[in-house]
Amino acid sequence: MKLRPFLLGAALLAGACNAQISDGGARLAGDVDASIGTTTDPVSDATTATLCAARSVYLNFEGQSLTKGPSDATTNHASWMQKATGTAPPYLSGDPNRATAIQAIVDGVRTQLSQFPITVTTTRPATGEYVMIVFGGTAAAIGSKFGAAVNTLDCGDVQHNDVAWISDNVSPPQHVINTAIGAIGFGLGLTATGDPKDCMCGWDNQCNSNNTVTCTLGAAVTRDPAANQLCAGAGTTQDEVATLRTAFCM
Repeated sequence: MKLRPFLLGAALLAGACNAQISDGGARLAGDVDASIGTTTDPVSDATTATLCAARSVYLNFEGQSLTKGPSDATTNHASWMQKATGTAPPYLSGDPNRATAIQAIVDGVRTQLSQFPITVTTTRPATGEYVMIVFGGTAAAIGSKFGAAVNTLDCGDVQHNDVAWISDNVSPPQHVINTAIGAIGFGLGLTATGDPKDCMCGWDNQCNSNNTVTCTLGAAVTRDPAANQLCAGAGTTQDEVATLRTAFCM
């Protein structure tokens, strides 16, 4: 995914750093042991199997107020905010194609995470840990320093209830989906790569993502040593598949 130029330079802070992604143009920023159940999402009539129960993904399209503080989806706090409070309006509010766009994003995120599989819902979980991705509005409204998307690089995955945000301006749906997968990975400590088809391409580096196709997650992907945000002591490669499996399924 490639975003338009944006300001960089968020500092590494005790293993967690602010991951700012720019405005919505060319550059953004083994067996599974788990219980089996089912869940029906209100966006779709489809019932999906639930295998990875350690953590879920909550896609929030209905508007959300956030408060600056250590990121915690359960309390609506985000460490990347540039002001005390901010509010994202409902995603694509007033757009006649809103429902279709949301369904495409939800289906796409579910498909790209189906190898695990991770529970993806548009209803806030009542219990348990979850990553919340808020969709909608502008950087000014939500308090993001950058225009397209934002999350916090969490080296070591210290905070399990991450909060990310994606602007209305990111399009088409495949671009939004790829950005969402990258946002999840960044919150787990995955850093930018140089592969245009990898889901971590463009996360605070010069990689130009190919957002015409589904981004990929690899088992031995080279980290970009020139990325603006890196995790101290991390190896030269990262196992993106194992990282997501460990975070959500173990």
